[in-house]
Amino acid sequence: MSTIDTVSPTGSGSLPAWVTSRWVQAALVVAVLLAGFALVKGQGSFPELPEALQVAPFLDRVYEWVVTHRNTSPLFLYGFNYLSVGLGSAVILINLVLTWLTWPGVVVAGVFTAWRVAGPRVAAFALLTFATFGLLGLWTEAMTTLALLITSVLLALLVGIPLGVVAGRSDRFDRAIRPVLNFLQIMPAFAYLMPMLLLFGIGNPAAAVATTVYAFPPAVRITSLAIRGVDPGAVEAAVSLGSTRWQTLTKVQLPLARRTIMLGVNQVIMLAVSMVVIASVIGAGGLGDAIYQALNKVNVGRAFEAGLAIVFLAIALDRVTAAAGRERNVPGPDRTGRLPVAAAGVAATAAAAVLARLLGVPDWPREWTVSIAGPVNALNAAVQDLVGGLTSALGTLTLDWVLDPLRAVLTDSPWWLVVLAAAALGAVLEGWRTAVVAGLSLLVIGVLGVWDLGMDTLSQVLVAALLTTVVGIAVGIAAARSTVLSRVLRPVLDAMQTLPPFVYLIPAVALFGIGRVPALAAAVIFALPPVIRLVENGIRGVSPAAVEAAVSQGSTRFQLLTKVQLPLARASLRLAVNQGIMMVLAMVVIGALVGAGALGYGVVFGLGQNLLGLGLTSGLAIVCLGVLLDRLTQGAARREG
Repeated sequence: MSTIDTVSPTGSGSLPAWVTSRWVQAALVVAVLLAGFALVKGQGSFPELPEALQVAPFLDRVYEWVVTHRNTSPLFLYGFNYLSVGLGSAVILINLVLTWLTWPGVVVAGVFTAWRVAGPRVAAFALLTFATFGLLGLWTEAMTTLALLITSVLLALLVGIPLGVVAGRSDRFDRAIRPVLNFLQIMPAFAYLMPMLLLFGIGNPAAAVATTVYAFPPAVRITSLAIRGVDPGAVEAAVSLGSTRWQTLTKVQLPLARRTIMLGVNQVIMLAVSMVVIASVIGAGGLGDAIYQALNKVNVGRAFEAGLAIVFLAIALDRVTAAAGRERNVPGPDRTGRLPVAAAGVAATAAAAVLARLLGVPDWPREWTVSIAGPVNALNAAVQDLVGGLTSALGTLTLDWVLDPLRAVLTDSPWWLVVLAAAALGAVLEGWRTAVVAGLSLLVIGVLGVWDLGMDTLSQVLVAALLTTVVGIAVGIAAARSTVLSRVLRPVLDAMQTLPPFVYLIPAVALFGIGRVPALAAAVIFALPPVIRLVENGIRGVSPAAVEAAVSQGSTRFQLLTKVQLPLARASLRLAVNQGIMMVLAMVVIGALVGAGALGYGVVFGLGQNLLGLGLTSGLAIVCLGVLLDRLTQGAARREG
């Protein structure tokens, strides 16, 4: 029966449509929360649990036990310690190889590989990337990052691609591993640090495992998708000719799925670049540590230098792996001549390394370095003099009128009311299952003893997500309706999506200093590209017939947008909101490195002070927020779909 806006004379008609609207119901939930805050504010903190039930002290005792028994317990002696030594040795070995090659050998090898895989333009960019490392005096740090990156990516692919193959050929295994991958991809990067620190200690092994676990899910998902996407006719033909399962896989499925699998490799590398930089917090060193130390000292110039090196590295790796997946024609011989060309490349690399050692220049010469930190700091000071008053006023306005009031609502309202409000939103947007997950997620944050920190993080995420959604949808609509704007935005968005999240903190600190506002600004900018892309693609994907029908009936551009395009692109819009919120959460947590506080501060402070309880409870609370926000927005997307 259709919904009507009036009640029948007998009084048994349907409710008005606006009453049954999910968004009206969600607004009522928010109104109840605000009313509860006004009536009973000041009772928001979660009641303190008895000492025997508190999680943080128990985790601190676990950490003390691990430190005491790391060299005596069989769990570590014959398990994690061996893995730690193996991973640490792999990173050291790769670093030694890069050192032995000398800087000319590394440059020749890198440029030659880029030329063979992606062509002369990417090779020239690779040469520029290596020059940036050396000229900025960051060659050693760049090689440390590259060694850790190579180790982590190889390990992620060794684990991810076989699992993806199995998932692509087995529906049962695919169903079993899918929720694990969903959970891993919901977790913000910071949440991986404390568990790895507990198991592997500070240093490269913990960083390598954290990077591997963070980066391998796309390898599994995309490999599975690639195997399932192979033409069934080709598989049936191979089977009919007597091919075994192994022959079918190696001779048919993997070759035909190569292009898509390389897309997975590209995604693994880009995620690994992001995590390697963040892993500097647990002793990974390299370029990430250079940024971390510079931001701690508010040295924008030095942070800019390291950030520039990371940006060039990320773009170069992205271009090379993307070209490998496209299988475009590149300079050089055909298949029969590839081996001699590869041998020539190896010979040129070896010759460059030997010549550099004979000339006594294995390391990048110091006299060939320049520093742009001074000019950048001077420029930053000039910008601060010019717009510092405006940015300071904007930051104060944001804190006093947006962030602080919202945080007060969440922290000063009765905790049970906030939990019930989250559960009610889950019920409105999806159903009882999401309601249970939403309520339990916030309840766990309280039980972990980090309620106030969790609500502080949630307030920052909500504000940044709102800004991201409004700006992203507006720009996405404009790009969908203007081919010129779309072409202008495409390379900008490509570059923005290539950058590791750490890098976004640098301009934010330069403009707003230290605190929650720069973290908020960085989160918005970091999350905008996928939102804009998804909105644009959703609107462009609307059926042309529907658009033509609306135009033929005299619809204006505004009516066409609001009555046809946006409603039909609703699923893409919901996905855009979901992706934007999850990226905002990841960036807001990282913002603890520039004074954003909240749960990210709990992780950083726990890492710095060996307070495993605080670090792990904060990390688990971050995961709970991720689950909460993902389920609420995913649920809305499914319902709208």
